[in-house]
Amino acid sequence: MRVGNKDEIFMVDTGAEYSVVTQQIAPPVGNEVDIMGAMGVSAKYPFLASRKCSVGGHNVEHEFLYMPECPIQLLGRDILCKLQAQIMFLPGGHAQLDLPESGSSARQYNPASQHPQSVKIAVTMPREEEWRTAPTPPASPDPHTLLLEIPGVWAEKNPPGLAVNIPPVYVDLKPGATPVALRQYHIPQKAKQNIQTHLQRLKNHGILKFCMSPWNTPLLPVLKEGTQEYRLVQDLRAVNEATVTLHPVIPNPYNLLALIPGDTKYYTVLDLKDAFFCIRLAPASQPLFAFQWEESTTGVRHQMTWTRLPQGFKNSPTIFECALSQDLLSFNAQPDKVVLLQYVDDLLLASPTEKDCLSATKALL
Repeated sequence: MRVGNKDEIFMVDTGAEYSVVTQQIAPPVGNEVDIMGAMGVSAKYPFLASRKCSVGGHNVEHEFLYMPECPIQLLGRDILCKLQAQIMFLPGGHAQLDLPESGSSARQYNPASQHPQSVKIAVTMPREEEWRTAPTPPASPDPHTLLLEIPGVWAEKNPPGLAVNIPPVYVDLKPGATPVALRQYHIPQKAKQNIQTHLQRLKNHGILKFCMSPWNTPLLPVLKEGTQEYRLVQDLRAVNEATVTLHPVIPNPYNLLALIPGDTKYYTVLDLKDAFFCIRLAPASQPLFAFQWEESTTGVRHQMTWTRLPQGFKNSPTIFECALSQDLLSFNAQPDKVVLLQYVDDLLLASPTEKDCLSATKALL
């Protein structure tokens, strides 16, 4: 695109609100905007004085945002709207940018062609959706094969796990901390009936038990999106405030993913269900996590507490991360064949070959 009297190269970025130049092509006009960078740091950047822009026979006046550290100049939605640009995605995997001209039909620019004014196009999407742009080969072997070969590890048909090599956890109170007893929120009958089933299951497995404690924090059932099921949430903010905070050792997920070797092609992802419930809670610390429950059928009230590490406790992720890391020390990952990465209760195996990935998956399970 020609800006002023000079041809400039831009990338079309539909996710950018403002068009960006990396050279100061005009003096600042006094207006600035806060831009959040990739590392989460916000900085102010100035707009430059308006310049005449020409592309595809279409002329506009525009004030560009000046960001000298931006890796490439961007045509954002502001100037694309002025140009009345249209972007089409073609069956061959190419993109086409149409720019209407005064008194003529839209002019087409195809990046796949040899046209001297080809257009680079960037389309942004939420990070969690980027995987949809990559082809997904069928899972091999069929997951049902692993279900039959290793039946004792799957959550659907087995009791909750137990970290037998990890000693019970003691929770330290801050100096001067005293018991906190908060009233239970009102729970609708429908939610109460649904939660009753989950509580009974946890009690049957010894994860919950009846108690009498000076501590009490409320339950808050949360409806699972798109279902009639409720998730049991305990409001442990008061307990979190009264207990000593452990130094977090959970890795940054972006740094962790950077450890995946570039030659890996096969992956196994394991999600440990109700992982915190694998860690035993020392009897002396169990009263801290007591809550009141009213039976949905009889109206009888009693206190219950956890015998395992509860969800919602601020130190649970750190405690579990360390415990699982300790257990995984005995796993022979063989870095030249397979890499094992852990993020709290999620495990990722990566390998260049299907054979090594499958073998490591079975060994890990």
